[in-house]
Amino acid sequence: MPDWREEIARRLRGARLAPADEAAITEELQQHVDDRYAELRAAGQSDAAARRTALDELGDDELRAQLSVVRVTTRPRAVAWGEGLGGLWGDLRIGARLLKRTPGFTTIAALTLALGIGANTTIFTVVNALLLRPMPGISRPDELVLIGRTQGGQGFDTFSYPDFLDYREQATRLSVAAYFSVPAHLSTGGASERVRAGVVSGNYFRVLGVHATAGRMFLAEDDGAPNANPVVVLSYGLWQRRFGSDTSVVGSRVTIDAHAYTVIGVAAEGFTGLERYSSDDVFIPLAMIGTLRPGFDRALGARDAVWLQLFGRLATGRAAVGVESELQGIASRLAKAYPESNAERGVAVVGGIGFDPSSRRAVESFAGILLGVVALVLLIACANVANLLLARGAARRHEFAVRASLGASRARLVRQLIAEGLLLSLVGGVLGFGLGVVTARLIVRLPFFTSSLTSIDFAPDGRVLFFTAVVAILSALIFGVPSAFRASRVELLSSLKTGTPGGGLRRSLFRNALLVGQLGLSIVLLVAAGLFLRTLGALYATPPGFDTNHVLIATVDVALQGYDEPRGRRFYDELERRAAALPGVTGAGLGYMIPLGGGGWDTRIYPAEITPAKDDPGLKTDVNSVSASYFSAIHMPVVQGRGFANTDRAGAPSVAIVNEVIARQLWPNQDPIGRRFRLGREGEVLTVIGVVQTAKYRTLLESSRPFFYRPFAQVYQTPMTLHVATAGDPRALIPAVRQLVQSLDRELPVYRIQTLGDRLAGSVSMQRTAAILVASYGALALLLAAIGLYGSMTYVVARRTREIGIRMALGARAALVMGQVLREALMLALLGAALGIVVAIPSARLLRSQLFGVEPGDPITFATVTITLVAVAVVAAFSPAWRATRVDPVVALRSD
Repeated sequence: MPDWREEIARRLRGARLAPADEAAITEELQQHVDDRYAELRAAGQSDAAARRTALDELGDDELRAQLSVVRVTTRPRAVAWGEGLGGLWGDLRIGARLLKRTPGFTTIAALTLALGIGANTTIFTVVNALLLRPMPGISRPDELVLIGRTQGGQGFDTFSYPDFLDYREQATRLSVAAYFSVPAHLSTGGASERVRAGVVSGNYFRVLGVHATAGRMFLAEDDGAPNANPVVVLSYGLWQRRFGSDTSVVGSRVTIDAHAYTVIGVAAEGFTGLERYSSDDVFIPLAMIGTLRPGFDRALGARDAVWLQLFGRLATGRAAVGVESELQGIASRLAKAYPESNAERGVAVVGGIGFDPSSRRAVESFAGILLGVVALVLLIACANVANLLLARGAARRHEFAVRASLGASRARLVRQLIAEGLLLSLVGGVLGFGLGVVTARLIVRLPFFTSSLTSIDFAPDGRVLFFTAVVAILSALIFGVPSAFRASRVELLSSLKTGTPGGGLRRSLFRNALLVGQLGLSIVLLVAAGLFLRTLGALYATPPGFDTNHVLIATVDVALQGYDEPRGRRFYDELERRAAALPGVTGAGLGYMIPLGGGGWDTRIYPAEITPAKDDPGLKTDVNSVSASYFSAIHMPVVQGRGFANTDRAGAPSVAIVNEVIARQLWPNQDPIGRRFRLGREGEVLTVIGVVQTAKYRTLLESSRPFFYRPFAQVYQTPMTLHVATAGDPRALIPAVRQLVQSLDRELPVYRIQTLGDRLAGSVSMQRTAAILVASYGALALLLAAIGLYGSMTYVVARRTREIGIRMALGARAALVMGQVLREALMLALLGAALGIVVAIPSARLLRSQLFGVEPGDPITFATVTITLVAVAVVAAFSPAWRATRVDPVVALRSD
């Protein structure tokens, strides 16, 4: 072996070291260069090339590292600490060089971290877009609050227009504004499209602080006398898409629902209203509601017509608590002044905009579960990398022992190892950020996002980048610090002896504990995935109460073309008649509300024979207006009485068909046919003529809901949805239905054309998305745990090569050796499964609100997950176990 001492001494001359220190460093560096020279020669380099390369790689970083060891151990503590901080950059550079020399380890560790960090980045990107990112175009959104009407302290309902005016005029702690969104039909220059119109109060834009890109926003006078001021503000997106960003559009006229409006402005870029899950294309003053919904302008004077959503901006320095107290006082005065509509009504105030409270709670719960899932994935990845670092540390025990013998403190070794961990996290964080961005784009194509959140921008921003950086640093601490302290525990005598086996019992126990922890966390995630998959199966197995396989629906709104009621009735009657005559159609009916749409049209009813008490809230129920053939079209059976007939028309006695829930709650143990009930306390009285089977109306997850139907001939509504029953695939009928509507009115758009099966799938989109995501991350966790087990067993077999060789030389059979390795892996898997089950049982209870048709402690799920984990563990350990049987005793004994 060449003698490098002269060259090393030459390079150390400028350091002015004590002779003892110089001799110690020279010995350490000579060993380092010897090792590198041997590696290069073994790789096939010539003697001269290997000498040159080994000396070239002995750069300033290595020299500074050795000098810092001496100085840290010989100088006062305060000075040493300062140099330690100053030498961090040197530690990072040395760590980078060391990691570069082991590309296989570095690649596996970085990719493992990238998977864990990327999973967290993905979900945080979604959470950031849904809940954290301010809505664009709005000034100081933290000052905005939503206002909801309560009944007995419960709920978060809408307000009537007269009540809104009272709140706006009497509130002093905040400015109150209102809005209401409806579909509309926009026409310009012969081209038309369906848009969403935000019907807003005159102070809407002022309260939000939304400025105009072109023209102006609404003023108070724009929202004056009913139907007197037809003006419109365009959204920035519609202005770009439809008008090519032409500012001359301001002052021009457009047609909305067959009425002419003057464009007065374009809203700020990005602003699309106050709801994250939908976007408004145009904005119209509240006073113009009668042109959008003929006859609806009477609601401007009715206190019992609740339809407006209210929000407000807090006055400077005002607290939301004080605001709610003030609004409660206004509600009390309105209850005394108008008891028939406002009795027992209160007000609730919640901070933030974008989601109503119930939707926000659902999204927050959904997001919380996903964040918890990916946090567990990150912990599994960190445990995996910690195990890899321990194995690498065991292989470097000789290096650590030499450094310690030359005076390097344990803290110095720990700092170097932590620096290497930080570098791994940096690489993993960069890869994880890219992976997270790509994966987030894929996730937002899942059902929950495509069905209801299409208007949200899920692009990453600075907040996502900061989150990824924090996660990367935390990851480095989680896996780096424990493994650094464990690996830096050096036993000098044994470690300096070449060929001495390393690790020891405590180190093996620590590695095994990490591995058992990985497997246990995998069980927790797999149990969650199993419960969500079982929930999804239970939902699809739940009968909705009507046919979802052979029914096509298509919505038409004649109000978009300005039809009055007589003309609208004639259109809908002809549409239903012609649809029923189409080839392949077995029936057709009309309905105002669509099953499984997530929303409803609700009211409160009272038995007509009883005078309700003052505090009696009545029975809250949903209602639908349907044609006589509706029930046969969707195959919803009338179980008692009769369905609607042609005699149930305008001018005839008002009738209704109720579901079994209403019959049971209003008239228990009595025949409901012929019974009467009242709409509200003083409203219309209806006679029950039939009872239909209880179905699912808003979602598949709902409990049995009160519901009744009124004949379309007596209760005219628009829009109406055509329900077409087919003998074959309903989608094949889509072109024929579109052509049918165009044959009746070429300008009338058809929208929301789909099957009831599509509605069913959409109603469980959140559960389906959760099942897909949790199952995917559960599979990723299982894969990481399997890789960790594989790596651990491979390391064990490699470290015990001599032992295995001796046993096989003494006559041990290959099957016995394989069985021992597999038994060790199986024992670790069983311990991990036991730990995971102990943690999963209470953790699963946190998912109870998200489950349907399955209990958190479902034994089938737990058994299936446990068997899966054990099977995967055996498969992961099979290859190392097989390699153990291939050990050549002669080679193993010679290696000692």
